[in-house]
Amino acid sequence: QLDPIQKLFLDSIREYSSKSAASGGLVDAGPAYEKNLAEELTKLQRLYGGGDLTAFPEFKFTEPKLEEVAPK
Repeated sequence: QLDPIQKLFLDSIREYSSKSAASGGLVDAGPAYEKNLAEELTKLQRLYGGGDLTAFPEFKFTEPKLEEVAPK
């Protein structure tokens, strides 16, 4: 059995979850916030070369060319 505080907390989490699912994104985000978010994402894409900012970058390393050393 949950105490009243725990019940309120869980109810508010469930309410937020349902609102978030219904809106498909952020809950209670106004147009100013959405505009600011879009500007910041644009800055990040420009800074890091565009592409998908949610994907982990792929690194490609070339093998170093080594010269054989003749034994003495």
